Amino acid sequence: MDRRLSDILHGNEDNYLFPFYWQRGDHTERIGEQIQRIYESGCRAICVESRPHPDFCGERWWRDFGIILEEARRRDMTVWLLDDDKFPTGHAAGMIAKKHPELAKWMLVEHHVDVVGPAADIALLHEKSRPDHELIGVYAYKRRADAIESSIQDPIDLTALIDGDYLYWSVPSGVWRVFFYYRSRRGAQPEYIDMINPDSVRVLIDAVYESHYEHFGEYFGNTFVGFFSDEPCFGNQIFGEQRFDFGFYEAKIGKPSLALPWNDAVRSAMTEYLGFDPLPHLNLLWYEDGVGGDLQSPIRYAYMDAITKLYSECFNRQLSEWCHAHGVMYIGHIIEDMNCGMRRGVGHYFRALKWQDMSGIDVVLHQIMPGMEHFVHTAHCATGVSDGTFFHYILAKLGASLAHLTPEMHGRAMCEVFGAYGYGEDTPLMKYLIDHLLVRGINHFVPHAFSSKYPDKDCPPHFGAEGHDPSLEAFGALMRYTNKASHLLTDLSHIADVALLYHADSEWSSRFMNAMNMQPAAKALYDAHFDYDIVCADMLESAEVHRSRLVLSGESFGALIVPYADHIPSGLAARLSELAEKGLEIIFIDALPENARIKATVLSVDALIPHLRTIIKPDVCVADEHPMLRIFHGVRDGNDIFMIFNESVSESVSTSITLPCCGEFARLDLATDLAFRDFTENGTVEVKLLPIQSLYLVFGDAAELDAPMQEIARQAVTPRVRLELADSDDLSKFTPYAELDELINVTSPKHLPDFSGKMKYTFTIDPRPELLKDARRILIDLGRVGQNASLRINGEEMGIRFCAPYAFDITDALKRGARELEVVVSNTVVQRTRDDFSYFLQLSPSGLLGGLSLCYYA
Repeated sequence: MDRRLSDILHGNEDNYLFPFYWQRGDHTERIGEQIQRIYESGCRAICVESRPHPDFCGERWWRDFGIILEEARRRDMTVWLLDDDKFPTGHAAGMIAKKHPELAKWMLVEHHVDVVGPAADIALLHEKSRPDHELIGVYAYKRRADAIESSIQDPIDLTALIDGDYLYWSVPSGVWRVFFYYRSRRGAQPEYIDMINPDSVRVLIDAVYESHYEHFGEYFGNTFVGFFSDEPCFGNQIFGEQRFDFGFYEAKIGKPSLALPWNDAVRSAMTEYLGFDPLPHLNLLWYEDGVGGDLQSPIRYAYMDAITKLYSECFNRQLSEWCHAHGVMYIGHIIEDMNCGMRRGVGHYFRALKWQDMSGIDVVLHQIMPGMEHFVHTAHCATGVSDGTFFHYILAKLGASLAHLTPEMHGRAMCEVFGAYGYGEDTPLMKYLIDHLLVRGINHFVPHAFSSKYPDKDCPPHFGAEGHDPSLEAFGALMRYTNKASHLLTDLSHIADVALLYHADSEWSSRFMNAMNMQPAAKALYDAHFDYDIVCADMLESAEVHRSRLVLSGESFGALIVPYADHIPSGLAARLSELAEKGLEIIFIDALPENARIKATVLSVDALIPHLRTIIKPDVCVADEHPMLRIFHGVRDGNDIFMIFNESVSESVSTSITLPCCGEFARLDLATDLAFRDFTENGTVEVKLLPIQSLYLVFGDAAELDAPMQEIARQAVTPRVRLELADSDDLSKFTPYAELDELINVTSPKHLPDFSGKMKYTFTIDPRPELLKDARRILIDLGRVGQNASLRINGEEMGIRFCAPYAFDITDALKRGARELEVVVSNTVVQRTRDDFSYFLQLSPSGLLGGLSLCYYA
């Protein structure tokens, strides 16, 4: 039997959960109580959220964090720490402003003016250099009348013509644009470290990392396991007047008015790449080349290549190496939203997280919503909308791919999840998010969050809600499910069909901002059951081709898919050509780049899947279309492990799938703790799943499990029920509400639309005697439930369910004569809090809603 399956069956799975634990410095005497609540939820680690604490790295902080560490140690829990006093990471506990203003970040900004010649001895005003705003060059470029705001790349250096407050110049004939380039501390967060300066990054290490080691070194490597950086970024902003509102997610090179990270190391790296000083051509970072020249693409690529490599080395690597030298790990995530990870955030997802012990992403602010995979939909985020295709087809795959293809990460992929969805985020929605992430390869989770305050309007939900959370027990059951699933899906080799090229390098190089993103190809692949990893150009340098397959970090791929760009970097073009010559099938979407001649197949997105089916066989074949059936395949110790998730919110799946393995296997529903032995002679397996239900298959010895069950009868249950309610103000106090012949939505307009709490249903059942006698197993299915349900039969606890099917095995109790059932259904506190985030959710009905039945199995 697979060793991790054995762990799960015997309750020995590891911990993969470390929820945020909010610190405000206001509950020192209750820290033990709060950590116990987290422990009882099934989480065996915490990540301490330092941001709200008023005295981070002060005496009150050392007192509180010391208590946290000791309370965690007592419970054999581990502790992570968010590594700064403000969001995002990089404030360095205020030490840049207090002690090291000379190490604040620098930006490249420009001011330009258009002039007309011929005109002798004109003067132009300019800002004189000062300590925080230094002029580094002035260049004039001739403009063309038929090219909007673009210039001819034959610059005239005017820097030497500066005299005092003026630039004096005799303008040649024509219209000219004069650019003044400044190294400036404007256009950025002045109190933040410079992510591309190692000395500046060291301020963060000294202020936070070293000080915690000085105070709590005895805990390092045992109770205290590591630091978490939360969305560190360049922090570059608009400088001067913004004439075009290009939006938060489109802040990238080629956009006017954007300040850009800059220092001497950037200029040196660009010079080394280009073979000449880039300073005369920096206008191309904001504006187009007006004559179709060949400088724009290399200038922009050289710039982005420089700052992303510097970030990786100066920030990510330096923090990671410090952590490893002190016996702890380093993790975190950047701003990934809607391809922002290759733009305004830190420029390159893979480089930004390269040195971490886990990959990282976050799912917050309604970014992923069930059923919205093909839509741009409302969300509480930067632009008020979320692009469903990016978040459903790219985000989790970025995190999983980095973990799969970075051996030092050992497949560990982390997601900060649930935050800022609002108190209306119920456990069925949380279960959907967890399965969405698991099936794409994420296996470590930071639930967001536990807080000592209620109601806490800082990015809810906050689990437990200081005793007011009706669904805390259901959340705990979900966490135990998550741990079991994560344990099963960790420490294995992912099996993928194809590789999809990360399009950052192509976007930087594109001459006319004409680069296709990854979403169209990713969507086509995933909906057709071709699994993929996303690979970046850096990874291709060490890749090999073996038997026409791309081999990279222990994985292999039958083809490489390249989204279109009009230009790509010359080094990437050369490497793709080498791989193609070695026999790898490379597929460009729509067209080849203008600057590359590669032996490749060129296809539209619509033609991609038909072509792939002619050259490679998918790892898993699905008998019917079922585009929302998601499948993950991994191998561990020779055993094949599959997760199958019906991501549809409305349609059940009943189909057969053909797997690349055969023989005995375990069939698991980890949400209901059902596990059976099964067998396939030819790899074909029948799959039946309700909407948002998941299934796990583990090949290998399953002898200790029961044989599969076959349903022989289903008996509708329509009892008269006694309904009692316990309000969220006092969840221990149930009061009678009604005797019901028909089940109702408790929070409907006809009943109690503002009710938050628990609903207790008491009733009797009458199983059919002949079926009771002959059935091997009997389950009660509670049908439609809003939103969680626990069951007792004749006073015996039968467990809790947090999503469909709300089914419980009650065989033994029924055969002992038990007939009295008590079902407690819980909803959320949203009806009481009405927080801003919950306005973006569709709130579920509450209570038992119908469809109860007894299911008899042979």
